[in-house]
Amino acid sequence: MSRLPDRHVLYEAAVQGVEYDLDFLQRVYRYHRGGRRFRLLREDFSGTAALACAWVRRGKDHRAWAVDHSREELDWARAHRVPRLRDKARRLTLVQRDVRASGVPPIDVVCALNFSYWVFHRRAELVGYFRGVRESLRRGGVFVCNAFGGTGAMQKLVEKTRVPASRGPNGEHVPGFTYVWEHASFNPIDHHITCAIHFRFRGGRVMRNAFFYDWRLWTLPELNDALREAGFRDVVFYVEGWDDKRGKPEEHYRRRTRFENQSGWLACLVALR
Repeated sequence: MSRLPDRHVLYEAAVQGVEYDLDFLQRVYRYHRGGRRFRLLREDFSGTAALACAWVRRGKDHRAWAVDHSREELDWARAHRVPRLRDKARRLTLVQRDVRASGVPPIDVVCALNFSYWVFHRRAELVGYFRGVRESLRRGGVFVCNAFGGTGAMQKLVEKTRVPASRGPNGEHVPGFTYVWEHASFNPIDHHITCAIHFRFRGGRVMRNAFFYDWRLWTLPELNDALREAGFRDVVFYVEGWDDKRGKPEEHYRRRTRFENQSGWLACLVALR
């Protein structure tokens, strides 16, 4: 039996779209900052630092800090991503710390994507993290995080997506596979939710619980209130649209003040300092 691909490579192929994310960050920053562009990015809960690495590749004056408490994830980035940056690696800093005490200098944009900040189960912890983010931003800085919800989010579910063959960060061939997203449990009393990612391959091979998450499912009003309590002057919501004809997401986030609930939705929150 051949060896299964690295779980980090599979995650990046199935979940992350760093170029799309950076396009969105640039778009909302320009819009809310009167056409200005940003240079300094901090990626919280960075994992393998894919977003931070992509940012320094985009411009000669771009700098990025990738913050994560996991040595394993950052070591993976050092081994598989940093060498390919070559001289650009001088503008990337990997920080192994709690995101609430990152020690990173003042920043233009901080992001916490893929619902990673949901590790904070208590409101005091969440507000404390948001307050620290605000204090780390330059005047006029922007914080971006995302959330999911909908009627299907509050129940057990399994979603399967076929991912085509691709190339990994070192140019290695990654065979096609099935990405499985599971809501293993949900408690409506405290919104404690556990989720898992599994990968399935031809021949019946399965990599179960490649990633497992112990989160609180935060609602948009709760996040809005927490961000404002932390001192942000405004919070703007961007929601992914839905194409009824294709029965698929539009993969484009539009500014919304209201939208119809559905079985599942994705939203980005843009908090302004």
